Formats: sequence, C-alpha cells, structure tokens
Amino acid sequence: QVVFSGPTPRLQCIMRIAIAASVGLAAAYDNGAPHSKLPPLGWSSWVALAPDAHHPIFDFCDEAAVRHAIDAYHSLGLYDAGYRHFHLDDCWAGGRNSSGFLHPEKRHFPNGMKAVVDYAHSKNLTFGLYTCAGTEVCVGGRPGSKDHWDNDAQIFASWGVDWVKMDWCNTDGMKPADTYPLMSKAMNKTGRNMHFNMCEWGKDDPWTWGPAVAQSWRMAGDHTGNWGSTKKVIAQSAKIPAENTGKPYGWNDMDMLETGNYDQAAHANGKMSNMTETEYKTEFSMWAISASPLVVTTPLMNCSTSDGKPIMRNGGQGIRGLTHPAMEKKYSCKIHRVEQLSKDSCKEGKSYGCFDNNQSMWTEHGCRAYFTLDGGDRSILCDHDGHERHICDPEDEPMPEVKCTAWISDIQKEILLNKEIIAINQDVTPQGRPVKDGDLTVWARHLSDGSVAVALYNAEDKDEEMFVSFESLGWDKTQQAAVRDLWQHKDMGVATGRYPEKTVTVEAHGTVMLRLTKQTEVVV
Repeated sequence: QVVFSGPTPRLQCIMRIAIAASVGLAAAYDNGAPHSKLPPLGWSSWVALAPDAHHPIFDFCDEAAVRHAIDAYHSLGLYDAGYRHFHLDDCWAGGRNSSGFLHPEKRHFPNGMKAVVDYAHSKNLTFGLYTCAGTEVCVGGRPGSKDHWDNDAQIFASWGVDWVKMDWCNTDGMKPADTYPLMSKAMNKTGRNMHFNMCEWGKDDPWTWGPAVAQSWRMAGDHTGNWGSTKKVIAQSAKIPAENTGKPYGWNDMDMLETGNYDQAAHANGKMSNMTETEYKTEFSMWAISASPLVVTTPLMNCSTSDGKPIMRNGGQGIRGLTHPAMEKKYSCKIHRVEQLSKDSCKEGKSYGCFDNNQSMWTEHGCRAYFTLDGGDRSILCDHDGHERHICDPEDEPMPEVKCTAWISDIQKEILLNKEIIAINQDVTPQGRPVKDGDLTVWARHLSDGSVAVALYNAEDKDEEMFVSFESLGWDKTQQAAVRDLWQHKDMGVATGRYPEKTVTVEAHGTVMLRLTKQTEVVV
C-alpha cells in the first residue's frame, strides 16, 4: 500500500521559490528556512566559547562548550525574548574525508556534528554553521567550500543544519555575484530548507542581487565592539538605497552584535570590545531600526572548576639567555595561535614555537597569546611581559570537574532582552533609514501596525539637541501621536506635529528610541 503524504521537502522548497517568482516576489527568497521571514534573532560562537573553564578563546568551539551554551540560551531568557538562531562560526571544521565531504574537528566533536545539531533542535533552536567561498576559511586554515558546493550542501543537510554563512576569504579571481548562486543552488538541491547568509562584506552591493539567492547578506566589513567600528557600520547602512532596504526573507546584515563585551569575551582579531553602556545601547538601537539580523556574540556561561577557580593555563617561566637542545632543532609538533594579546607581533618560528611531542612551547620578543598544541587538544595562555624567551607548559594534571553557570551582565540583560526594541526589529516592513539623505540624526522605520519607530542618533563626541518633525515621517504637521520611549519603557504623552515640543538632549554617541502611534479624535 502506497500512502501519499504530500510533497517531499525538496519539492516543497522548489514550489516555494517557483510560487514567489510567479507572483512577482523574486525579492522574497522564501525556501522554507525557519525563522527567516523576519531578521534572524540569535547568538554566535565567534568570541564566546572556551575549552573547560578557560577564558573564551577566539575561533574556538567544542561539543561540551556548545552544549553548555545551548542550555544557557534558555535559562538566561534569550529564548523567551524571541531569540531562536544558534550559530557556530569559523571554529568547527576538521578537514575533508576521502570522498571530499567535510567533517568536524574530531577531538572537539567526538560524537560528530549531527549530535550537536540534534541537541540544539531538541531545545527548539535553529542551528547554523559557517563556511567560506574560497579555498580556505578566514581563520585557522580550515577547508573552504570552493569547488565543493554540492558536497558541503549535502553534508550540512544530512546533519540537519538550518542556516549557512559563507564568508569571502581566499577567493582570488572569483566574483561574489557568480559564486554565491552556486552554493545557493546546491543547498536547495538537497531538499533541506536552509537559510543562506552571504558574507562578501558589502563589496559588490549585494542588496541588488542577493535577494535572488539568499535570505540575508553582509552589507559592510567586520564589526568589532569599539565605537569607531560601530559608527562606520551605521553610516554604511544609511547609504543603502531606499529601494534596497530589506524585505521579508531578504535582510541587510550589519554583522554580529558585541553588546556588553569587555574582558569576559575573547578579542576578535586582536581587537578588544570597549564601548560604553551608552554606545552599546546605540549599537542595539541602530541595528534594530535598520532591520539587521540581531545575532550577538558573547559568552553565555561563567565556568569554574570544582575548587571555584577558572583555569588559565599560564605556566610560563622567563628564562634569560636560555639554551636548550630543543630550541636548536626542528621537531614534530603542532602549534596554533588562537588569540594574540600583545601589541608586539607573534610569528611562528620567530616569536613563538613548540617543542617535540607538544610537551611545551616558547615565546619571545614580547609575544603574548592564547595557543593550542596538538591540533587544539591542549590549550595554553602564554602571557608574560618582556622580550626575553619564556617557556610555557600545559598542566599535566587531570582537568578538575568543571561547573558552568549561565551568566550575562546586567547591562547585557537590559539591552539584549529589551522586547520593545526587539519588536522594532521584528517586522516585515523595509528597514529604517535617515528621514533625510545625508543627515544621520533622525531615522525612521514605518511598522506594519501603522506606528513609526524613530531613532534620534548622535554620532558626535558632544551632546546634541534633537527633535523629529512629523512631516518628515510623511504625516501632516497637525498630526497627533502618542510617544513611547523604548529605553525608558515610558509613555511620554501625546505630541502634535513634532516631538518634543522643543528639543531633547541626546548624549554623545547616544540614541533615543521612540515609537510614535497616530492618535485619532473620537467624536461623541
């Protein structure tokens, strides 16, 4: 007996794309990927994970750390606030097998990637993985997807992946508009509904051609948690033409949020996040009104050993004029610098290296960094000042039992869990932009319920007086509107024609976020 149960997932995917095209919605790339109609809300591993109870290490992930983060995602309230995406960035790949299929780093994911994806799905999270369009990924020398589009799409689908980010490193001679469609096509051929996030850094105006092949695309270079970077990305968002400012299933991605990151997070590319609370609120506000995906990268746990102490493998001895046979010979050892802490350069063989069988390592010339030995199986923090040579040894004792507690800071809770700001982001209307081209002080996004989100944005280094004219929103100058301050969570009364009646002081690098709702006279 044959029972027809409806279209297969692959047929459903093809039908969705065909229907969208037939009704003139080519810009709405809906292939059925979960949580893609609206800007994705989620978390990324980029600067957030570590082995055991270590301080987070840039470009690291393993099964234990991922499971801890998935659990914390729920207990911290992210899920209740609407966050659904859980992404592993450039940290997981171990190589390719003899058939050309990717496999995860075996020491870090001994049970394979599918076990991790299944765990995320058991917690109702949408799971994402990173790859790169070139021969290698951007960090760590892992394999890229070039000329393996079908292999990689198939293995992602077999693991149950829901979201794929494809970066643009090591792509000499390649063109984004020619390359990304190859991966998009390969992903749709699998029959699994996967969100495609393009990351060519906005170089070739992806908002003009991306909507045909992806649900989101980076519109600028990498964002880091400092004010100069944040200000630059906001300015670039303002330059996107109004007709390309995002639609359902097609969003301009301003890159990951670094909200509230200080010393508790790893430092991406050697750049420490150091913004003020005011600047972090501006970051979240402007990403939200711009309808960018809101994907934060930050540690979600505070881990310690059974004795209550975090493990920091800092065993270095400074030995001036050290002579050791191992330093004069080439031995079989493998070392990788995962995060540089020093301003002095760290170059393998010149300012750091390892000894035979990965028993220890050395640094000199001021190099300070986190390292891994033996293919990432052993990690060391070699952090000693001075230009003389230092020896750093991994601890040989068994790792004490590790306890991880879900944790984010109070300012992160205030910002990331602000449901009123999130609601401004989670809408189907075109993204917000300046009400006047060339003037970045007043931004507006018209929302589907008829209200308007307004951001009074001060990029200057001193306080500024600002207001919003209702005429600039397309309303009549006599229009009345109820005003809600979304950071104060406070109704500000009813305004006529403008808000406020005079001006409001917006502090340097700050943003006032408002929601204006038209008021209609009721005749009795």
